[in-house]
Amino acid sequence: MKRDNVILFPGSLERLLDEGLDAVEDGDYERAIKAFEQVYRFDTDHQSYLAPYAVALYETKDFVKAKEIAEKLLQSGTANYIDAMELYLAISIQLQLYDEVEMAIDALFEEDAIPEEMVNKFNYLRQLNQRLSDRYTPDETRFHQETFTLEEFLEQPVEMQQNMLSTLESGDITSAIPVIAQIVEQEELRPLVVTFALVLLYQVEYEQPVTVKKFGREKTVIPSKIALPNQDERTAEVLDLLGVQFEKDPSMLQLAIEAVQKYGILDYPFSWDGYSTEEVAKAYAQYIHSMFSGNQIECNDLCTFIRHIDQETDR
Repeated sequence: MKRDNVILFPGSLERLLDEGLDAVEDGDYERAIKAFEQVYRFDTDHQSYLAPYAVALYETKDFVKAKEIAEKLLQSGTANYIDAMELYLAISIQLQLYDEVEMAIDALFEEDAIPEEMVNKFNYLRQLNQRLSDRYTPDETRFHQETFTLEEFLEQPVEMQQNMLSTLESGDITSAIPVIAQIVEQEELRPLVVTFALVLLYQVEYEQPVTVKKFGREKTVIPSKIALPNQDERTAEVLDLLGVQFEKDPSMLQLAIEAVQKYGILDYPFSWDGYSTEEVAKAYAQYIHSMFSGNQIECNDLCTFIRHIDQETDR
């Protein structure tokens, strides 16, 4: 296959597609976008990657490109039309296309096109869109956010919770800070959601202690005084040791880096508490070797926990 003087060898498209899908599953959206961009050059209409491509663009806040891909998805005749429409609407809200969102949601309700189990979700989208639209004025460069209660937040599915926090991130979140602090302390929420909320508190330099509960452990921190995920000295030290360990095997090193970074996000603000840096690096080396060999190995508690975190699906 050839396009724009670029030759794509047999199997390359499938390999890029698999790489992009794996990267989305791992939460590595930048890598996913690089793979999907290449696929898109040769096949702009293939349904199998349009949705994850749009999600990756959304997560990296490239909302203009995300809208283009979401529109392609809707035009493709996808069987998951309502899911695709939900994604399209979430992107459009980020672009402040409030009138377009309102008309689209109204049309879906008028046509009775929304499954019963998704009615509450689309009602929330409509309400969120209306609140943002009401609070936006032409002489303001930024809009103010209408906050929500903890109960309203907990009622939403994971994807909507992430969208609600993402919407807060783009505006003045002062009025929402008390709710965000409560969200951080909810043990039943998915780890990635808690991480997102804690990062928001870090960004506003929140100086009150909060107690984070993840994977059966708890830790009290002051958000303004902790490093962002994967930007702490401990993570850098672990990666340095793994760089030496896998110096001659870049494939294993890449897997190790991805596993460490995923841990840093999902288990934030925990940082392998109770283990030395050397013990952590050794546990990751064990885990990565077992992945490549396919053999079950004797694994201590840390290695077992690392494997659990790495296999956690948080979407």
